Amino acid sequence: MVALKIRDKEDILTAYLKSFGFSGNKLKALSENLLQKLPGLTSKDGEKLISYTDKIILKNARLVFKSAALSDEQLLAQFKLCFLLCRGADFCSLENLKNTELPADLIKQMQNHFIINAPQYHFAVMKPQKIESFHTKKKKNHD
Repeated sequence: MVALKIRDKEDILTAYLKSFGFSGNKLKALSENLLQKLPGLTSKDGEKLISYTDKIILKNARLVFKSAALSDEQLLAQFKLCFLLCRGADFCSLENLKNTELPADLIKQMQNHFIINAPQYHFAVMKPQKIESFHTKKKKNHD
């Protein structure tokens, strides 16, 4: 089991952004830029930091999956999954995310990876059916 030691807000944001596939200099620049948008936060405000980041991601998710009838949490999860499957961190910059200007190729790939959990359901009236019963006849023993 791996243990993480969270020392400050940078650690929280870095761990969260790594889960999207960001690494190296891109990860550092993305983390620093997001932290500048939220001055005064401490490591105790980790939920606010993640919430702010999720708002940015949700804007992108709504752009990519325009017709998806999903709750915000489901849409975020769908976006994160598709972003990882398509290696979005390799194609996407901080400016792309902040300005909701993802590359067209990435959007198309993510839309192709969209997962539908269950088919749409429709209700219809069903006519009453005749119930047929099957009787088994017992054979008589002729002793």
